[in-house]
Amino acid sequence: MDSSQDLKRVLAEEVRAAIAETAPAAPSAAGEGGRRDAASAEARSALSRAEEVLTPAVPDGAPLSAVKRFVIRSLRFLWRNQSSFNSLSLSASAGLAEGLDRLRAEAGRGIDELSRRSGIQESRLTLLEAAPSAAADRPAASISPATHSPQASTIPPGVYALFEERFRGSPEEIARAQRFYLDFVRDVPGPVLDVGCGRGEFLGLLRAAAIPASGIESNPISVEACRKAGLEVEEGDVFALLGRRPAGKLGAVVAFQVVEHWTPDGIFRFLQEAKRVLAPGGVLIAETINADSLSALRAFYLDPTHVRPVPPEALRFLAEAAGFADIRIEYRSLLPAEERLEERSPNETRLNALLFGPQDYALIGRVPVVA
Repeated sequence: MDSSQDLKRVLAEEVRAAIAETAPAAPSAAGEGGRRDAASAEARSALSRAEEVLTPAVPDGAPLSAVKRFVIRSLRFLWRNQSSFNSLSLSASAGLAEGLDRLRAEAGRGIDELSRRSGIQESRLTLLEAAPSAAADRPAASISPATHSPQASTIPPGVYALFEERFRGSPEEIARAQRFYLDFVRDVPGPVLDVGCGRGEFLGLLRAAAIPASGIESNPISVEACRKAGLEVEEGDVFALLGRRPAGKLGAVVAFQVVEHWTPDGIFRFLQEAKRVLAPGGVLIAETINADSLSALRAFYLDPTHVRPVPPEALRFLAEAAGFADIRIEYRSLLPAEERLEERSPNETRLNALLFGPQDYALIGRVPVVA
């Protein structure tokens, strides 16, 4: 009798030892690519270990393995219902863990957005506090509307910065779209100048690609954000700063969503200056809203600082008149299929192009190389 109980005790200890041997070690947080914190990784490790031991198993080569497997099969009815319950509980816990991960990611994005907006509000207050003394030191003629460059914006910089945060898209979205232009500015004969660089998304891409670049921006809040990110940006009137640049020294001039803020004479003046500062073989990129697509005009009129839409052929003509060659038009920002008409005939295809065509386009030209 005692020997029988001893045998059962030995078998039970062997089964527990076998189960312990099969339990996996806790995975590290680095194995998750740094996406989860230590608490999340520990919880998932516990779920993984629990899942492994829902049903005891005996590894091959273990002492008395045949006897152990027989005992486990014989006693399986004891834990069958418990095993089912445990399995469902683990499945629910895993679902909760995934939900917490998603909430954590969404909360992180929300905090980043609030942080950007808080920084803008702080900059607005700084500007308002400095405005009286700055106005007193500035000559009266310099603040007259008649002396403004060919730009339409009379909205305070802080208000417009908040407008961009709400309607332009996140910096990550803008950078993802502007990545397309990197190939056009590789191996150009000089550094890149980003005119109206805004929050500096393209300058950040250029820095990551080891392409020398700097920016020009008139909004002091955007300039401050760029400089905090370690980007080289000049603050001031675009035309005045561009006019002080030496001739033939730049490899590329880019202007994303800028020309629609200028009058036609301002656009032509910008193109002439860009041609002057670019070296032979240098590249011009000017992206703007596609006036040939009626659905894109909603975005145009949403911005109160826009002057007038610039059709692709009009911008092409002005660029040719300014001296650029090898001009091409790249259409960008296609609408998803569910936002366009289903094309079942040539007429529907033409209607799609008119109503729901690409939302933006970019004019890309080069300074001729004199033989």
